[in-house]
Amino acid sequence: MRRGFFQSTTFRLALALLLVQVAALALGLTVIHRFTAATILSDARTAAEVARDDFAEEYRQEGEAGLVRAIRDRLAVRDDRNFVVLLKGPDGTAIAGNLKQWPATVGNGERWRRISLFREGGLAAEEMGIVTTPLEGGRVLLTGEVLEAQAQLARASQAAFLYALAAGILLAAIVAWVAAWILARRVDAFARAASAIAAGKLDARVERDETGDAFDRLGTSINAMLERIEALVGELRMVTDSMAHDLRSPVSRMKATLEQALGRTRDAQATVALAGAIDEADSLHRLLDTALEISRAEAGIGRDQFAHFALAPLLEDLAEVYGPLAEDEGFAIAVAAPADLAVVAHREMLLRALSNLIDNALKYAVGGSTIRLAAAQNGSQVALSVSDDGPGISEDQMGEAARRFVRLDPARGGSGAGLGLSLVETIAHMHGGTMTIGRADPHGMAVTLRLPIASD
Repeated sequence: MRRGFFQSTTFRLALALLLVQVAALALGLTVIHRFTAATILSDARTAAEVARDDFAEEYRQEGEAGLVRAIRDRLAVRDDRNFVVLLKGPDGTAIAGNLKQWPATVGNGERWRRISLFREGGLAAEEMGIVTTPLEGGRVLLTGEVLEAQAQLARASQAAFLYALAAGILLAAIVAWVAAWILARRVDAFARAASAIAAGKLDARVERDETGDAFDRLGTSINAMLERIEALVGELRMVTDSMAHDLRSPVSRMKATLEQALGRTRDAQATVALAGAIDEADSLHRLLDTALEISRAEAGIGRDQFAHFALAPLLEDLAEVYGPLAEDEGFAIAVAAPADLAVVAHREMLLRALSNLIDNALKYAVGGSTIRLAAAQNGSQVALSVSDDGPGISEDQMGEAARRFVRLDPARGGSGAGLGLSLVETIAHMHGGTMTIGRADPHGMAVTLRLPIASD
C-alpha cells in the first residue's frame, strides 16, 4: 500500500529540520530574553544598593538630620521618580521617605527582595525591588527601585520574543522545505536511473550536476559501476546470442536430414525414433528462437517499431486466431477491453507475449473452461491480462515462474523449456512496464502486463 505524503521521508526530513531550527531559535531567544530580564533587574538592584551605601555614609557623617535632608533632596529630583526610600526610627515610625509605612513583612537586613508596596500618595501597590540595612541608633534604612519600567521592558522583550519566534518558524519552515526538496531532487536522479535500469535500459546513468559534492561523487561511482555492469551484460548477451544464432543452422540441417531419413525408411521402429528426434529438434529450434527473442528484446531491438494502436482489436484478433484451438481443448476465449484504450508498443512483440500466455493457459489450465483477455486503464498505466479458471499455481511458485529454464512442476506436462514467461517479462520491460503473476477470481492464474498508457 502506498503511504501518504505525511509519512514520506521528504515530509519527515523537512519536519525534523523545522523542529531542530525552531528549537535552536527558541533556545536562543529564551537565553536572550532571560539575560535581558536579569540585566534589567541587576541594574535596579545595583541602583538600590548604591543609594543605600550613599545614605549610610551620609548618616555616619551627618547623623539623622543629614540623612533626612539627603533623602528629601533625592526625592525632589524629578528624573528619579522610580526611586523609593524609607527611614524607620527605633520605635518603628517612618521618619522620612516616600513609602506610606514600613512593610510588616520586611526585615532589617534584606539583601534584595521583590515586593508590592504603596508609595506616598499612590493609589495602587507597585512592584519594586528593595534592600534594607540597619543603622546605628536602632534606625533602619530601606532603598529600592519601582520595577514598572523594568516590567515594561520585560513585556516588550517578551513581545519581541514572540514576534521573532513566529518569524523564525516561518523562515525555518521555508528553509526546511527547500532543503528537503533539494535532497529529494538529488535522490530522484538516482531513482530515475535505477528505474530505467530495472526496465532494461542498461545505458541509463545517474544525472550529475558536476559540483563535486557528495551526491555528485556518489553518482560518478554508480555510473562507473553501471558501465561495468552494462559491459558484462553486453558480453554475456553477445555470447548467448551468438550461440543461439550459430546453433540454429546445425539444428535446421539436422531436422532436414532426419525428415529425409524418415521419408526413406520403411522400418516401423526407425520411423518412431526418427519422428521423436524431429520433435526434439523442433523443441531445440523453438528454444533457440526464444532465447534469441529474449536477447534482442533485452537489447531494445525493435523499439524503433513502436506504434500507437488500440488494444481491443488486438485482443479480438488473438481470440479469433486461437478460437478453434481453444475450442478443441475445451476452452472459450472471452475479451473485455474498452474500444478507445490504446498503447504505444511493438505490436508483434506484444502479440508474441500474449500468445505465450494463451499457450500456457491452454497447456496448464487443466479442467478450466474460459480464458479471459482483458485490458483496462489503471492510472497512467494499462493493465493487460490473460487469466484462466484452471487450478492455478501456489504463491511460492509465482515467484519462480518467470525464472529462465524453470519448469514449475514436471507433472503439469508440456514441452516448454521454461523461457515463455521470461520472454513475456522481457517484452514488458522493453515497453517500460512490468509483469505480475497472481490468482484469478475465483480460481486459476492471471498474468498481467502493466504498460505505460499512450498519450494523446
